[in-house]
Amino acid sequence: MRTSILLIGLLALPAFASQTVWKWVDDKGVVHLSDREIPGATKVEISTSNTAPASAPQYSNVMSPSSPVNTGASYRSFEISKPVNDQTFVNTGGQVSVSIQLSPSLQPGHQLVLVLDGSDVTGFPRNAFQYDLKQVPRGSHTAKGEIRDDRGTKLQESPSVVFHVRQESIAKPPAGPALKPPPKPRS
Repeated sequence: MRTSILLIGLLALPAFASQTVWKWVDDKGVVHLSDREIPGATKVEISTSNTAPASAPQYSNVMSPSSPVNTGASYRSFEISKPVNDQTFVNTGGQVSVSIQLSPSLQPGHQLVLVLDGSDVTGFPRNAFQYDLKQVPRGSHTAKGEIRDDRGTKLQESPSVVFHVRQESIAKPPAGPALKPPPKPRS
């Protein structure tokens, strides 16, 4: 009986493991994450639970309302609803879904553009509200939406959302009790 309780406890241990990550912002405002301590970095504990929640968590993007950059913008609500600010994607192979919400609907002569790390995202249908990005590199990224007129002049932009892509390194594979073979039974 004690052996089975011990075995169940050992099997549950990896489900509650956590990892320490160091987070800092450089002089250009870019957020960086590292598995090694960096002078001036903030220590962050990240849960590496391998269990799924009983129900999907509800997220809300609580950010300041978007502000017009130029006159002529008349959108009451303009935000990136997915991913939420500071969300981390772990071991997704660089796949990230981005959703934009806009109210009222896009006006004639206006264009909706997704900007990722300062560059327009291309290769998607014009004025898309959903982007399934592939091969997003490891690290921290900033996404925002922009409304532009037919000349390309920015009329309004959404608040920026920062998200992180974490991919386990093959140079330093994970270690721990879950990867060790079980002990041999004693006769």
